[in-house]
Amino acid sequence: MPDLLANIHDRLGFLDRVAFAAVFASSCDDDLFKPHAPWLVFPCNKPETVQLFSIADRRGATVPAPEPALRDHLVVGSSRGWLATADVRGQIYLVNPATAEQHELPHIATMGVFLPSTKYHHFSLVIEPFLTIRYGHGPPFDHRWVNTHTWDNSLMRTRFYRKVVLSSSPRPGTYAAMLIWRRDFGAPAFASSEDPTWRLAPSQDGVEDAIHHDGQFHSVSYAGLVEAWERHADSGAYTSTAVALRLAVEEHEQQDREPSCRKYLAAAPGGRLMVVIKYPEQRRHSQNSWSCSFKVHVLGDDAQWKETTDVGDLALFVGMNNSLCVPTTGRPQIEAGCVYYTDDEPGALEVRKSSSSSYSYSRRDGSDLRTVGVYNLKDGTVKKIEALGKEQRSFYPPPAWITPSIP
Repeated sequence: MPDLLANIHDRLGFLDRVAFAAVFASSCDDDLFKPHAPWLVFPCNKPETVQLFSIADRRGATVPAPEPALRDHLVVGSSRGWLATADVRGQIYLVNPATAEQHELPHIATMGVFLPSTKYHHFSLVIEPFLTIRYGHGPPFDHRWVNTHTWDNSLMRTRFYRKVVLSSSPRPGTYAAMLIWRRDFGAPAFASSEDPTWRLAPSQDGVEDAIHHDGQFHSVSYAGLVEAWERHADSGAYTSTAVALRLAVEEHEQQDREPSCRKYLAAAPGGRLMVVIKYPEQRRHSQNSWSCSFKVHVLGDDAQWKETTDVGDLALFVGMNNSLCVPTTGRPQIEAGCVYYTDDEPGALEVRKSSSSSYSYSRRDGSDLRTVGVYNLKDGTVKKIEALGKEQRSFYPPPAWITPSIP
């Protein structure tokens, strides 16, 4: 019976697969209904709905936005079919847009270094204990902030949160979450269904991206060091161990409030680790002033990093999501050897939005390519995702990749 259901599921298109899986998932194995390729989720004009778009099926659909997790929230992660979203008070939610199921992660105040004001209008970061944990020692610190700072609550999700990564689907209630911070803060934090408190962990370089791979969280630092994280059973604390030599990263000039480069960590289907590096580019006297390029580094058997432009039949999906390597065999709408990306700089995007009253950039500024696009690793070209058609435009909040899950 399960094999028959899986066969029927694979023959259906887009939303029919979601509906079919939702009906039969409770009586089948969690991994029975595999998505064909990542989908895009992006905002609609009405806050009570969101748009899902399947590149493989070239179809989109408007679905209800579960309240509160997808109402006026910013996506800060996408793992295993679930979105992590943050509201203006700093609360992080997990939501499955296909089923509308949602959960709350522990509030950031449980970390002990963020002190909320009454009704959570402001947050004060107590710098010294925060930096003591991050660097593993007391003052003096090599950091530009040494005193307690206070921020408006609305800035938590754009100035502090970088990404949330999950170990597994939260539905069974046995998952762990890793919270990655923006560069100024760097130290990751961990929480789980068994220990619903955010615990900071030391990181000298600061964690830039992470995945859950081979039973552990793995991360790449802002300085190019890839590490595996382990939780100590007695204390609950997380510590890291380097799994390879530091990757030498070419830095470019920072432009338009974007980082000079952005690193993503991914794992190929065979388990080999890869670091994907995005370089935003501003081109003068060009029809599209914004563009980007990517480099891919693969970890070899000798624990050395090797740059490559050939990833075989794989396509890479990066952005606010858990970075993915997707086989393209049997998926003609997904191009092998390409990086599919989305804008994942909400702070810079918010600034650009506020500087434009209508937030309707002309195509000459490349805003549509900045939002979502495809980079060909072999010929170095960037193009729009043609299947999106008129949906290829600027968004706020920015879109995110998601692999729908109906566990």
